[in-house]
Amino acid sequence: MTRNTRSTTATVLALLLALAATSARAQEAGPAADALHGEIDAVTVYRGQALVTRLVNVPGDAGLRELVIGDLPEHVVPGSLYAETDAGMEVRSVRFRSRAVREDVREAVRELDEQIQGVQRTLTRNQRFQSLLEQRRGYLDRLEQFTADTANRELTQGVLDAETLTTLSDYLLQQRTALAERALELEVEAERLNEQLNLLRRQRSELAGGSSRTAREAVVFVNVEQPGELRLHYLVNHASWSPSYNVRAGGEDAADEVQLEYLASVRQMSGEDWPNVRMTLSTATPNLVARAPELTPLKVALTPQQQAGERGSKDSYARLRTEQRNLEQERAQQGQQLFAGDADEADAPSRPGTFAPTETNVRRLDHAMNTVASNVQIHELLEAEPARRDADRVARPEETVSVTYQLAGRTALPSRDDRQLIQIAAVDLPASVYRVATPVLTEHVFREAELANTSGRVLLAGPVGAYRNGQFVGHGSLPTVAPGERFTVGLGVDPSLRAGRELVDRDESTQGGNRVVEISYRLSLTNFSNEPAEVRLLDRLPVADNETAVRVTLVEPGEPLSDAPAAVRQRDQGLLRWDLTVPGDAADDARELTYRYRIEYDRQQTITGLPGE
Repeated sequence: MTRNTRSTTATVLALLLALAATSARAQEAGPAADALHGEIDAVTVYRGQALVTRLVNVPGDAGLRELVIGDLPEHVVPGSLYAETDAGMEVRSVRFRSRAVREDVREAVRELDEQIQGVQRTLTRNQRFQSLLEQRRGYLDRLEQFTADTANRELTQGVLDAETLTTLSDYLLQQRTALAERALELEVEAERLNEQLNLLRRQRSELAGGSSRTAREAVVFVNVEQPGELRLHYLVNHASWSPSYNVRAGGEDAADEVQLEYLASVRQMSGEDWPNVRMTLSTATPNLVARAPELTPLKVALTPQQQAGERGSKDSYARLRTEQRNLEQERAQQGQQLFAGDADEADAPSRPGTFAPTETNVRRLDHAMNTVASNVQIHELLEAEPARRDADRVARPEETVSVTYQLAGRTALPSRDDRQLIQIAAVDLPASVYRVATPVLTEHVFREAELANTSGRVLLAGPVGAYRNGQFVGHGSLPTVAPGERFTVGLGVDPSLRAGRELVDRDESTQGGNRVVEISYRLSLTNFSNEPAEVRLLDRLPVADNETAVRVTLVEPGEPLSDAPAAVRQRDQGLLRWDLTVPGDAADDARELTYRYRIEYDRQQTITGLPGE
């Protein structure tokens, strides 16, 4: 065997040994990672976050596998990742990792980036052509100056070549005309390119909300006995929803039903699109803190009343109850920061002290919750029961109920910087449509509908758009309505009716030490339509905060007051209601009533108004 042959053989053996060593190290390092993506199957949108579920098909042979599920969105909450599998697999661990990449990780953003780069290159080419035109224009300026100087010199010497001068002048004129036309073309093209570039940049900003050149991945270590499906769950920020409504009524004033459209205004800027997903809307708050807050003893002592200071008012008690709820919500959100702020948060459990800031915050919040709860209990020891109930009602927000809506079918919701409307339901609710006139406040007469919530759903508080006969008539609002509860919605102004109110008479006298004042008001309703109209006419009497000092008496109602239960209950508050039928074609003959009331009070005092509730 020659020396060259022995050298070649040694080289091959060395390569084989190196490959074998690499293979052995790879086997010792563990199973090879499988890069997967999966498909988004379901999304639950909360108030400020969303829980996303991806379905990932796990192919390949049995054994220990490391799955890398990529393209996680920009606003994923790293500490929220967890995975579930079918019966043939077992999840050993789930961790989050991020790494820098050259291009934006989102395909739609990359496409826009490519278009932006293409327009920028074309715009650069346009600018270079404009620069070249400026150079040619300068050359023509110098040529024209040379021609003029030569012509003057030849004319002085009497040897002017007229034909050559004419030819050169025609050339200069043609060149300047061509340059002007080309310059105009380039300016128009540059304007168009700049508009296109600005549009693409706005589209990118709306779609992405900023650049994302970081790849975010979930690394799942799983023991596979047989191929199956893995479900990866994670929370994302920058996703929220709020309720809104459309109320649609027909032309009949005594309609039996009014259609209520329940809508969700969703804002989705998580950084990933949700195509063809099962969507759920919820008012719950995701809580990633596993343990309950620690309850500490309530310690009390005796102290003289003059040193104890003034007892807490109802308002301060209400503020304490509100602070309790705020602390509870803040504590729930602490769990979302367990892995925040690190490029490889999944390794956090193995590093001592990684959880210290968040755990410290949780302990601090536990202490604050105990302190506030102690103050609440002290208030409850000192305050009367009715005051506690009133304060608790003041402190409780309007919407404390946790509701969930599962939308029918599947929904597509891209990630972009605007609100998108999704219909939750459209239901026909039993309704009683009527008109309301309040001439002490306005001459307009409004249509309203009293509805019963037979939808079986809780209707959360939100804005309402009202439509009648398909025409928009105005905006309103809806409080939180429980299933079966009755509520009222406005249906806009009735232009065929007008209301009026005028002072008819005021008579003042003195009886003993009291001043007695009797006042008469005339209320009127005018109907310009051909059909009679049923109207609830409202007015009010003064109501004294001290009935023993000020006595108010309705002397003459003019016409019988309404005997509806709600109207009877409101009389104690000084609110009067008449249910009237106003005939049609009454432009010159308004329906009128005159009522009279008496007020008595100490003649040494005077009447002053109090601020309304």
